[in-house]
Amino acid sequence: MRQLTRLPMRLPGTERAVAAVAGVCLLLALLLGLTPVLTSLTAHEGTTLVPSALGAPFALPSLRAVPLGSTGWAQLLCEDFAAAILVAVAALRTRRHLRRHPEARRLRRLLAGWTALIAAGGASGAWRGLVAARMVDAGPVGWLLYATTGAAFGAVWGLGLGWLPGLAALCVPDGRGRQPTPSPSGD
Repeated sequence: MRQLTRLPMRLPGTERAVAAVAGVCLLLALLLGLTPVLTSLTAHEGTTLVPSALGAPFALPSLRAVPLGSTGWAQLLCEDFAAAILVAVAALRTRRHLRRHPEARRLRRLLAGWTALIAAGGASGAWRGLVAARMVDAGPVGWLLYATTGAAFGAVWGLGLGWLPGLAALCVPDGRGRQPTPSPSGD
């Protein structure tokens, strides 16, 4: 009987930096889904609530298992879908960058992770803005304004927190370090 060897688990075509950026984005969504973190953030940084008082989505999307307060299951599913958009767009943006620039230096990798969260925050914010427009029965101009405002504030949150996935992309080894050395026997 053949013995199975342990192979490292890796999705096909997935670089380590892409997985690191996606993991940090997922961790951010999970942290924002925790009630103590959300309460502490709003209590100590009250000015972050101003855009949501105007109808824009608050922060980056949060990933939760149960609805928060009086929000229903439909709102929870839309918020969880926005968190999935956040992770997917950040991973795809980072993957695209690494495929186009495989020999990227450290600063460029940092900026790739940072801009990935900016793009992901904008995309998930646009979705959340559309959900908010649906909830208030906005007209066509309202749909456009809610989506644009959600995308803008999502990108601003991505700009503020983008250094976290940027550091994740920077700290992951890229595989350019050591080259295999040929054996002395010529094999």
